[in-house]
Amino acid sequence: MSIEVPSGLDAIIEMFGSLDDPAFEDKNIVLFDLPYPLLYDGKEVRRTRCHRLMVEIFQEVFREIEAKDLVGEAKNFGGIYARRGIRGQDSHPSTHSWGVAIDLEPKRYPLGSLERMPDELVEIFTDKGFFYGGFFKSRRDPQHFQWAVNY
Repeated sequence: MSIEVPSGLDAIIEMFGSLDDPAFEDKNIVLFDLPYPLLYDGKEVRRTRCHRLMVEIFQEVFREIEAKDLVGEAKNFGGIYARRGIRGQDSHPSTHSWGVAIDLEPKRYPLGSLERMPDELVEIFTDKGFFYGGFFKSRRDPQHFQWAVNY
């Protein structure tokens, strides 16, 4: 499955739906199996939720991480779907609110850190169309990958 990466808020809403829709979660957020288990706060996670259009893309990314023996670099999970604002900008929804962003290794690569994930891992995500939060200009977020640009 191939979908175009949305650019800007209007394109995100057009592709993934409006967060103002009271049925947004019921219509769009689905549970899916991870190709390998992740750790969330030390607990094993084998399934998680994301936007229905993103399931195959997330699974492809994780299969490639596993195939390239990079599981140790992407084992600790900070989540995908979370209905919330961008940290520090509560009125501006995070791309996690649409279930199109993921945080990995949040303790190793916290918000605002200048540390970056290994290039090989970043390339797996960016080759699939994700934008890397380590490239944000104002406040880097090296744990974050999102399926959207210019947002």
